[in-house]
Amino acid sequence: MSSVGGVELRVCLLQVEDLGSVEGNVRHAEEMLLKAKDADFACLPEFFAIPRGYDKSIYDAWRESMAAIDMLRRASERIKGYVIGGSVIEREANKFYNTCFIFKRGELVAKYRKINLTDEEESKGLTPGKEILSLKTEYGYVTVLICADILDMDLAEKAAQGKTIVFLPISLTKPQHPKVRGHPLTEKLAKKCNTYVAKVSRIGVEGDVKFGVKSVIISPKGVVAEATSETEEEILCAEIAPQL
Repeated sequence: MSSVGGVELRVCLLQVEDLGSVEGNVRHAEEMLLKAKDADFACLPEFFAIPRGYDKSIYDAWRESMAAIDMLRRASERIKGYVIGGSVIEREANKFYNTCFIFKRGELVAKYRKINLTDEEESKGLTPGKEILSLKTEYGYVTVLICADILDMDLAEKAAQGKTIVFLPISLTKPQHPKVRGHPLTEKLAKKCNTYVAKVSRIGVEGDVKFGVKSVIISPKGVVAEATSETEEEILCAEIAPQL
């Protein structure tokens, strides 16, 4: 693969731990983002601000997400490239969405609303998005899929076509969730659509048990970089040379 204009891109994935409170999670996410301020793209996990077991209303989750959005905007002013803001709760009129906000240098440049919601998300009052993201950057077009979006391979392939990078922020599972060997869906998508897929996970805590999925950056040829552990915080960075 040839690099974009002869320059490789630095992609950083922030595999952060759930600290158990919105305030703590937002503050910690900002600290992690500022450690990756030389990134061309820095990406957080799905629902990075919402703690596991959050039992407040969808309205409260939206209200508390405002602090996360403000943090993303503020942090982006100090970061070289784009901040791919995992996802937060967005409200428009009387509808709530699972939304990824993308900032650069303090400006909102795009947002994506998760299309393939889980049953749990719908039961909480979330509405599915309708539009695939195609964000033009100086490095080519990029897109975002959020967690269960990739389970709809038709949707995932449509989103990934012609894209330099597909960002895939995912959220917490459960300690009892069956282990998946490798990254079969992300590898399939990267190979079939000739693109990079950057999947970033989050670390959950249940009692004394930590759990999660390894974050990974995958090219059409396979794994470029993978987190050393699914249970330890890490800023996973890789220099990639996408083909346009």
